[in-house]
Amino acid sequence: MIAHFKLDDRLSVLRTEDRFRRWNSLDDERLCILCERKFNGRQVEIRCFANRSRELHCPTEGCDSGPHQWVYPGTPLISDIVDPDWWSASGKEPRAPSHLSSDVQFQRQEHP
Repeated sequence: MIAHFKLDDRLSVLRTEDRFRRWNSLDDERLCILCERKFNGRQVEIRCFANRSRELHCPTEGCDSGPHQWVYPGTPLISDIVDPDWWSASGKEPRAPSHLSSDVQFQRQEHP
């Protein structure tokens, strides 16, 4: 069941359930690496279950990604850094090149 929360409660759920990245506000953005959609904390789908557990999911219809598949926007994936043409190995159409900067920042888990 998709749940609707008050804004303060929503931020609390994001902070509790996303163990990979920090949420400072509901305006913080993430980029889904599966569907390539950028979204903010207000848009994250929160699913609640009978056993009181909760799961976060990408808000894109048909995309079932979770926090472990979201990155901070503007941060290149390691696969793009190692081999910018890695996508061609999949046999699919090449995607638009990443915008790499000289200040490459990698994803890392921050502990509160």
